[in-house]
Parts: sequence; structure tokens; C-alpha cells
Amino acid sequence: MRFVFTILVLCGWSIPLLHAQYFGQNKPSYEKFNFQLYKTPNFELYHYFEDEKLAEQLGKQAEKWYFYHQQVLLDTFQTRNPIIFYSNHADFQQTTAVSSRIDVGTGGVTEGMKRRVVMPVSFTGGQTDHVLGHELVHAFQYHMLSTDEEVSLMAINNIPLWMIEGMAEYLSLGSVNSHTALWMRDALINNTFPTLREMTFSYRYSPYRYGHAFWAYIAYQYGEQYIPRLFKATARVGYEQAIGDVLMLSDDSLSVMWQQTLKEHLLKESIDSTFTIVGERIISKKNSGRYNLNPSISPNGRYVVFLSERDMYDIDLFMADSKTGEVVSRLYTATSHDEIDALNYLETSGTWSPDSRYFAFIAFKQGQSTCQIYDVRRKHLIKEIQINEMDEISWPAWSTNNNTIAFSALKEGVSDIILYNLDDNAIENITKNEFACIQPTWSPDGQYIYYVTDKAISTKLSSQGSLHIARVSVDTRQTEYFRTFDGAKNLNPIATINKHEILFLSNRDGRRNLYLLNTNNAQVHQITNYPTGITGMTDYSPALTLTGDTLLYTMLWNGEYNIFKTSLQNIRKNKQLVVERETNLSASRLLPHSTIPSQIETNLYFNRQSYALQADSFFTDQIRNKFKLDYIGNASAGVMTGRFGTGMAGSIEAMFSDILSKNMLYTAVSINGEIYDFGGQIAYITQQKRMKFGVALSHIPYRTGTYQYQTDSLADGTTARSLHYLFRRTFEDKLSVFTFIPINKTRRFEVGASYAFYNYRIERIKNINSYSQIYSAEKEKLPAPDGFGTGILDAAYVIDNAKMGLASPVEGKRLRIQVEHYLHKLQMQTLLIDFRRYVFIKPYSLAFRLYHYGRYGKDSDSDRMSELFLGSPWFVRGYDMGDFYGDETTNANTISMNQLIGTRLLVTNLEWRIPFTGPKEIAWFRSNFLFSELALFVDGGVSWNKNSYPVAKLTTNSNAQRIPVFSGGVAYRINLFGAMILEPYYGFPFHQNQLKRGEFGINIFAGW
Repeated sequence: MRFVFTILVLCGWSIPLLHAQYFGQNKPSYEKFNFQLYKTPNFELYHYFEDEKLAEQLGKQAEKWYFYHQQVLLDTFQTRNPIIFYSNHADFQQTTAVSSRIDVGTGGVTEGMKRRVVMPVSFTGGQTDHVLGHELVHAFQYHMLSTDEEVSLMAINNIPLWMIEGMAEYLSLGSVNSHTALWMRDALINNTFPTLREMTFSYRYSPYRYGHAFWAYIAYQYGEQYIPRLFKATARVGYEQAIGDVLMLSDDSLSVMWQQTLKEHLLKESIDSTFTIVGERIISKKNSGRYNLNPSISPNGRYVVFLSERDMYDIDLFMADSKTGEVVSRLYTATSHDEIDALNYLETSGTWSPDSRYFAFIAFKQGQSTCQIYDVRRKHLIKEIQINEMDEISWPAWSTNNNTIAFSALKEGVSDIILYNLDDNAIENITKNEFACIQPTWSPDGQYIYYVTDKAISTKLSSQGSLHIARVSVDTRQTEYFRTFDGAKNLNPIATINKHEILFLSNRDGRRNLYLLNTNNAQVHQITNYPTGITGMTDYSPALTLTGDTLLYTMLWNGEYNIFKTSLQNIRKNKQLVVERETNLSASRLLPHSTIPSQIETNLYFNRQSYALQADSFFTDQIRNKFKLDYIGNASAGVMTGRFGTGMAGSIEAMFSDILSKNMLYTAVSINGEIYDFGGQIAYITQQKRMKFGVALSHIPYRTGTYQYQTDSLADGTTARSLHYLFRRTFEDKLSVFTFIPINKTRRFEVGASYAFYNYRIERIKNINSYSQIYSAEKEKLPAPDGFGTGILDAAYVIDNAKMGLASPVEGKRLRIQVEHYLHKLQMQTLLIDFRRYVFIKPYSLAFRLYHYGRYGKDSDSDRMSELFLGSPWFVRGYDMGDFYGDETTNANTISMNQLIGTRLLVTNLEWRIPFTGPKEIAWFRSNFLFSELALFVDGGVSWNKNSYPVAKLTTNSNAQRIPVFSGGVAYRINLFGAMILEPYYGFPFHQNQLKRGEFGINIFAGW
């Protein structure tokens, strides 16, 4: 789940037009969805399901959550709230309603201006229902802020994420949740429980889990009526003052009271201080990352494949020696397999072939959920399984004795177990019922498939939301259901060597432990008794893997996921027969029972439904594509003063779209300088198909300037040299059309055509005494070239699979090849080649860039186009200022500015990037909020035009010969909370075979 307010990041003229993105990965876009509109009393449901009964069911669930949340938040929607449903996660990743990319771990998104809830259906009804309840809390949060007279929607920025997400978790789950209790118990046992301030500024603490526990405490201690009060007060004045105003105590005091209450309730001396972890910790932060998940051991017991953020910046697939835990290879990373859009890492595991040669895992590719088969010996992908008949596949399980893989497959909101034959590609559904069927696993003899179902096998009220173990015969298709623990989540079944015994995980006592089911006599034994528990990232994530007698499991410990190894024989020594099958979730209750009545828990326990609705209150309607505001930003105005005088500055921009954002309208106006430095743009973009199309009209001023020495004749007949600054403005009025064609996540084509009219204004600021910050008011207007119009055709091919580090890319590659052809008034073509390569050497990175931009053709050196400056900090640092510039290039201490100005540039850069402040796992100095990096750099480049030429020499005394210039030094990049990146640097120029004095400078960009 994700909570989105600022859905677009717009700065300057880098508008989110499809053709304006220089680098950056593409949002998946492969299919066109034919949405329908289904209305309920309080919601508009947009969907493309074939079965309208699913839309009706989801509509009833939405109305139920509206009924629940309204009672606590005391808020009422005045208009129907939109909800956009997708039939699977691969389709959800392609949504146009949210402009940012959707991560695999995102269960749903709610954006602010339209309060659109965007989400897919999940493999179980319980998962879908929870995400819907969670996201609708966000819709209420937005509505409460937008209708509050004292605040605006922007006040959401005053509320910490743990408050926002935790509130959504509490209102949709209540106070009883074993997964959150597990996290709290782990922090309390290890004395790492955070204060509210630490939760606000540190990335280590899950905003979902700790925020959930916080709001449960507020409801327990003060009553649920304080939830909307504290939320609104925080929006007005921030959480610290809001706690003082509403609860009459400091945030530090509240932190202490909250921790102490949880400690007294959640920790039991008899269990939580005397337990022993069974097995050996083979994969942990010492040899991998903080999150080591979803282990899968090979049938021969030699290797284990697992997911980890071991390489810091992404979750990748690793293979390790199962005896030592030593990582032997990385099977998958986004930079080595960039044809894949995303690895499905959250609630599915991979599977091995019986001969331990191949490993199969689930990934999203070309808008579909696919199974990728990897040859471990040859180290490459050999086969891809796509099952077009299903919406999504998950949790592959390779048969123990033939070439068949079982999957959990989703279709129209219902999951079933299907079999896929690798020999003939035949597909067979072997469950065929209306209940969820997930997490298949084979019996050792291949006769049965065990799986998890949400079919109720008890009529007791406590069985609501429970999950049970079932098995289906591969030959007869007969299904058996096993009674384990009513009302509990019984998950992750694994068959042992004894075909009558099944290992599984259950939260039946409020914790998460390992159990053993005997299918012959129906006996259940408890195997472990851990206070935190055997678990993955979620309840549904795989946490067990078994081959022969070797068992591996994941456990949360001290906020980290470790993989333990033991023998089944060893772990069974402490087994205890469970006689009482009733579920007791008291240990998963986050707080004691309160004397204050809980509306939330009453609703959830009794599964209360909303009041009776009229028969015609649910109906299908036509979609009306009305444009509404999506975003408004960069609203500013003021007066500025600088080294060359005083001016005005201000801007505002806005984005409008229809409800599905298939059509978008962007507008912007800006002024930065004098009155004629006004600019504006309007653009229309359609995203209905894979090939995006847009049209834009703009008036944009471009400003450039250069220093010049001028020799003036004096009255006495002598001459004097004076320093001037030549200020050149180019005004571009442009009409353009463009297309954007994504091939996959990392590759795209861009094609455009435009007609632009250019006119100029040139001014000279006279008598500048030096290159320093000296103000001047002596200005004169100079003759400028005549204006002209020209047509332009452009095309580009872009590759970008780079991983972003703290302030610049750290791994992968980028390539942009772009050409432009001018059709009228200018006989000219341009060529741009920008190649970048990043090699990650944990935790450092070596970065290389080769850049060429050139204008070619008859008019390539026309004075109608500003020449390019090689000494820009973006190209060769250390040359934007300096006392080494002279009138002419000589072999002495000076070099002419003309040496660095031309219509063609060739630049190369090399950097050694060092994480400086940030997470302690990678940075030299730990910081929870300041992310920065050091870069040791060497830059080099040469510029030339039609009247000059580059030479492979270090010195020259000819302006026609262009020698390369170099610089070396250190840069320090500071990531300002993701809003912008500043790069102050100190560079030593090197030219004319001499090393010059160091020069300070600054870049305002992310590292290239």
C-alpha cells in the first residue's frame, strides 16, 4: 500500500511531458483497458471485469468500509469517491491514474486531488478486502483535510508517514493483529523500540507496523474519538504540538507511556525471555542484507536461493551455499535482466527442478505475470512461461517426479491451482471452486498437491477470515480439508519425507510458529515456541523451505530477517501435541481490553454490514470524461536581486486530467528576470494506447551569457581593455507534436515534429571589474540577429536500467542517441550521443560517461544559435570562472575562452562515488535524514566548430587548434529530501600542460 499526495514532481520547465524526459525508466504500458463504470451510493467503481458480480461484490465491500470509517472519523462524502480496480498486479502497474511507477510491494494507491483509490484484486478475498479498507481510510483523510476551513490539502505534509499509514492499518485491522504484534514484541525484546521522533526521521521503522500500534494505543488509552482530533491537529501544527494540544502531554512522555504499556501487555516472562532459537543462523546482515527472504533450497540440499537487499539499493535474487550461507552468485538483478519489468518478491517463492539444475521464479514482463526458468549451471534464463488464460500466476511448485509445475492462478478475482506441463505446454485447472486456492506444494510421491484455502470448514464466528490446509489428488481431483485451528491463518504448507506429515505456520496463539499436521490421524503438534515468530514480510510471504531432513526458515530478529538452518529431526525434539484446537489470539492483541468501547473492533468482529441499501442504488452508468485538477504547484512570486541587477521571479503550473488520466492537460507560466523573461506552456497528452501522443504550445526564454574583453580607444589616443558581460536572450515560440513508445521498462523510442520561431535580445553589461560577484547597472542593448522560423524533426532511442544511489546512479547503464533535422531557414542537423556506465563495488561505485553533442550542416555555426560552453559545470568542472582566461590562447598561463566555446563537444568523465552520510550499512557516517555522497572526479573535453579542429596535443598557441582541457577534484552531492540535489565541488583545471589553482563551483542536478 502506498499513500501519494505529490503525484508529480514538476520543476522549472522540466514538465512531465513524455518527450521531455532525458533519462529515466518507463512506466510499464502495454495494454488498453476498456473500463466500465459501476455506481454505489458513495462510490464510483471503474473496472473492466467480465463478471459484473465481482464489481457488485467490491461495491458492497466499499460501502461496508465507508460505514465503518464514517462512524469513527465522523466525516461524510458529498460526492461519490472514485475507485479504480485492476484484475491483477501487472495491470495495476500500468495504471495511468497515478503517474509514478508502481512497486511490486504496493497493494494500492490513493491520490489526493480527486481522492482516487487505485488497486488490484488479490489472490484471496481477505487480502483484497483489507487493502480496500486501508485505502479508503486515505480517501477519508484527504476529504477531511480538503473540507477543513483551517487547513488545506497541502497540510498532509505536516503529518508523518507513520501517522498516515498507521491510521489506515488500525481502522482496517483493529487492535488484534499477530504480524504487528510480532514486530512490536521483537523491538521490545531487543530494546530497540523507537520514540515518535525516531519513527519520524528514521527509515528503519516500518510506518505501517509502528503506526498501527500507535493508533491502537491512542484508541485504548483515550478512545477512538481522539483519532480524528489528533489527525486534524497534526495537519495544522505538526505532531509534537498536536500531542500537547490534544492529549496534554509531550511527545516524549507519550513515547514512554506507549512503550511501557506495550511491554507490560505483550511480553510474557515465561515465554519471551526463556526461548531458544533452534538451528544455525546461516544468512544474516553479516554475510548478506537486513532483509533475507523467501528461501528455497535445492532438492540436493546444496544451494539456497533467497531474496535480499544485500547490494543495498534493490531487492535481488541470490544463490548461496546452504551449508555455509556464502553467496555464490546473483541470479537476478534489474540491471542484468532489464527486459523484465519487475521481480515478484512479496508473497511468492521460487521453485527448483527435481534435478536441482533449474530454478523457476515469478516476474512481471510485458504487462503479464510470467514464470522465468533459470539454468543455474549456465547462469542464464532458458524459458519463459506465460499463461494468457489467467490474469496472474504466483507461487510455482515443481513436481517432485515429472516435468509439471503447479501455480496459484488468479482469474476474475478467484484463485485456483493449475498445472502447467513443460513438455507440451498443456494447462489444467485442478481445483475449480469459488474459494481462494494459494501456496501449492507437492507431496513427495507427486500424488497430491497441498494448498491453502479460505473455505470455511467451521460454522463458528471465529472462523471468519481464517485460512486452512487442503489437498487435492492429482489423479482423481478429490479434495480433502484438514481442520487445524479455526479462526487462525494457517499458511505455507510443506510436505515432509513422510508423506502423511505436513509442516505449516499458524498464528493460532497470537504468535507465528511452526506446526506439524499428521494427515492420517489429524493430530497437530507445535514445533516451535518463539515470541516473534517464523515469518516473511507479510503473513502470506513464504518463510519455510525443506529438502530431505534439512529445514530453512526466516525469522524476524532485531528488525532484520535472518535465515536459519536446522534438521527436521532436531526441530521436532520439542514438539508438543496440541489438544485444544480453539484459536486464542490474545497474544496478538496489541493492547489489553479497554473499558472504552471500540466501534472498530465491534464492526470487525461481527462483520457488520452497512444499513440496508435500495435495490437501485447499485447500477451501471456511462463514463463521462470531465477534466479535473490533478496537481497545482510551483506557485510563487517575488522580487530578486543578483549580480547584474534586480528582477522578478514567479511561477505556477497545473495539471488536469479525466478520471482515468487517459487524457491530460498541462499548463504553466513563469517569469525569472525582467518582464520579457516571461514564459508559458500548454500541452495535451493522451495515454489511451501504448504509443503515447501529445501536442504542446510554448513561449520559452533561454538566457546565456559570456565574459568578453574589449579594447576601447580613449580620447588621448591610447587604448584600454575592459571586461564586459554579454547577455543573450533567445525567445522560442514553438508548436510541437510528439510520441513516446515504450518498449519495456528500460528502453523507449521518442519521435517528434515541431515548428519554432526564434527571436533575440542581446545586451552588454559594461565595465565588469573581475569575474567576482560585482554588481553593475551600466547596460546597453546591442543589435541582434533577425528572427526566423524553422521546422524540426527529432528522434531518440533511450536505454536506462541504472539503479539510483544516495545522490546519483550506482549500477547499470544509460544511453541516449538523438538526432534532429531542421527543415526551414536553418540547414542543420544535430547529433547527441550520451553513454554512461556504472559499476557497483559495494558500497562504492565507479562511474564513466562519454558525451558528444554536435551541430552539423551548412548553418551549424550560424549566429542565430548560441554556441556551447565546454566549461559548464555539467561538462568539465572548474572552468566556469577563473583568472587563467586571456584574450588569446598561448603556451603561457592563459587560455582563450574561445577554446571552450564551439558547436561541437566531446566530453568524458570518470568518478569514484563514495556514500558519505546515510544508512549505516553503506555510508561513512550514519544519518537518518541527510543522504549525501563524495565523488572523486576527472573530467576532460574538447570543443570545436567549422573554423577549428580538435588536436591530440596538450598545448597550442593557435585558436584554430582546439586542445582538450581537463580537471580533477572532489564533489559533494547533497540530497535535499528528494526535492533537489546540490553539488558543490572543488576542481583543479589542467590545460596548456599546466595544473591551475583550484576553483569552487556548484551544480544543481543529480549526479550524471
